[in-house]
Amino acid sequence: MHNDKALKKVWEITNNNIFFKRLEEIKGENARDFLKNISGKKWEKVFKRSPKKMVLICADERTVSGSKEFKVGIAGQTILLSKKERDEFVNKIKGKIKEVRSHSGCGAAGIAYNSLKEKDKKEIEEEALELGLCLDKFLKEKNISEADKLGLFYSFCLAKKIKASFSHTPFRGMRGEKEFHDARIIFWSANKNFDPTSLLNKILPPHFLANGLVFGVGEKYAKEELKILSKIALSDHGFGKLFNKKNPFFVVSVGKNLKEGKELNEKAKKVLKEFGDKIRFLYL
Repeated sequence: MHNDKALKKVWEITNNNIFFKRLEEIKGENARDFLKNISGKKWEKVFKRSPKKMVLICADERTVSGSKEFKVGIAGQTILLSKKERDEFVNKIKGKIKEVRSHSGCGAAGIAYNSLKEKDKKEIEEEALELGLCLDKFLKEKNISEADKLGLFYSFCLAKKIKASFSHTPFRGMRGEKEFHDARIIFWSANKNFDPTSLLNKILPPHFLANGLVFGVGEKYAKEELKILSKIALSDHGFGKLFNKKNPFFVVSVGKNLKEGKELNEKAKKVLKEFGDKIRFLYL
């Protein structure tokens, strides 16, 4: 459990960017012109995917893609999908994703670990080992959790199924805090080219990127994931009580165009209505 002093210190650090300094420029919920203006010359990079390497990484704000990579952000690399949803995803994405990357401290892996039966966990582990996983190569951290091992096993198997390479990112290779999430925004995206990674720190605060809608994840699951990630941010796993009406968590829906962005925005409001004025809704 993190302490209030550490939490507030990181909160102040995440305030130090153009997004918050110029926040008053946003009128209404359409934030496209605002983001374009604060992005400057980097605006084109935000909506330009090709020819970047597509990498499946957790939506977690602490997992950041490289400058020559495009982040496909899905919680736990799809570990929370049902078998049917996962099979559909594999069929749609096979050959397109170049790498699957698990990470330490994955909340989605924790949820899966607590909900799966022991025999299901064992099956995932056995499948990974049968497919050639060399566990010692990836587990260089001390005291890695059983949930993180499950996430690693699962992601390795998924990589094999979609013909992609696999890697695992330990805490030392992640940004942000080990103890809690410092995301101030979630981008809920249905735009195949949108990736705000290049704006991190100076222009944008830390953010979740959930864009599974683009890559074969159904709307039902995408809504569930949106709720899970928002709960993480608004709970003790994130900044929690520091979010309020004056300092809300931002949910930004991104469509292929403004019309779709606005439609997603209305859906997001319905999904997250329980959080009241702790969330501010915007769209691109």
